[in-house]
Amino acid sequence: MPTEADPLNARKFDYQEVLRDVARSMVRLKRPDRLLKLITRFIDRQFGLTHTALLVLDPKRGRYVFVNSKGSKRLPVGLVKFDLDHPLVEWFSGSKKKLPFQKDYLFLSDIKKMTSRAEFRLATHSKADQLVKIQKAMENLKVELLVPGYFKDTLEGVLMLGRRVNGRGFTSQEVMFFQTLAHDCSMAVKTAEYNQSLVDQNHELARRLEEIERMRNKEQRTYYEIMRSLAEEIHAKEPYVFGHISEVERLGMMTAREMGIDLSGKTRDLLSAALILHDVGKIGIPDHILRKPEQLSQEEWLVMKTHVEKGARILEPLTDFKRVREIIMAHHERFDGRGYPRGLKGEEIPIEARIICVVDSFHAIVSSRCYRGGRSIDSAIHEIRDCSGAQFDPVVVDSFLKALKKELQKKGPT
Repeated sequence: MPTEADPLNARKFDYQEVLRDVARSMVRLKRPDRLLKLITRFIDRQFGLTHTALLVLDPKRGRYVFVNSKGSKRLPVGLVKFDLDHPLVEWFSGSKKKLPFQKDYLFLSDIKKMTSRAEFRLATHSKADQLVKIQKAMENLKVELLVPGYFKDTLEGVLMLGRRVNGRGFTSQEVMFFQTLAHDCSMAVKTAEYNQSLVDQNHELARRLEEIERMRNKEQRTYYEIMRSLAEEIHAKEPYVFGHISEVERLGMMTAREMGIDLSGKTRDLLSAALILHDVGKIGIPDHILRKPEQLSQEEWLVMKTHVEKGARILEPLTDFKRVREIIMAHHERFDGRGYPRGLKGEEIPIEARIICVVDSFHAIVSSRCYRGGRSIDSAIHEIRDCSGAQFDPVVVDSFLKALKKELQKKGPT
């Protein structure tokens, strides 16, 4: 049992200050095992015990393990483990009703007094048997005082204290200090477990999101490749313009670089996709209109113009290609506002769409069709210049013609 407080010891030891230090350590230390080791080391040094140990619940394995042990009678921490049916665990985990001792702490001396009584030795009830087992366990562990730590109704751990080397007993104030310490340790362990659980859940969530993103990117890439193949197939129907897509992409990139547009990363990918897929909506245009050798009727032309909306709808599954859909919707808009489908003008038209408008028109002029032959590069350049400021953005035209001139100079005279 606890003895009366020692005035001399009380003056030397500020319990409240120690508890405040422990609270600060709980905030600072992310790993509870380090905190628990610091506490056992502190108790061992301050109180001069034969043995100090901390028994803590391992929820993953469903048993109690020693996280640290100090003193001349210390335990082999890694070798001693208690299952849930161990007498000490059962005592502190069970109901508090009709017990000979309170369950906030347990002194070996109290148990010895109880078990030494004649009426107790003659008793056959289960509590008597349990106390005998507890006495034997505490004697084997060389423990004088047990102080449990709870979180809600769960026994999180037990502070095990041996005898004082100087033979003096524990004071009431010291027992209260150990109780508070055990409670605080339980809170620290439970908080750390909760925080670690959140970290683990976040890591798992991040891993799953990455996996979903990889799958989504793979699916979108596959869909993109299908769209590219379909776009090639549209132009492959007319042997005279086969390769139009690749040339339009090359000319568009060439023009963008001349304009000083940064083509690193996603910007390049989006422009490339828009250049390649700008006419993908023609998949939905009937062949008799798409391949008609004569001039289209007014009704047929209205059908042909729907290919921009059809292309945008086809690309809706590509969630990363929202910008590409906007470009495709605008690649037949005119700089003067007389284009389709929305009559945008000037800088209302995405810059990528203004580039496509120029390079697509240029390549269409120089390409041979089933109903006409391709015109010369000089003729195409002359027409592009004439339409600058009306159909085409003058800045894009100037950059395109500069880039084209450099390209032609590289190739030399033909």
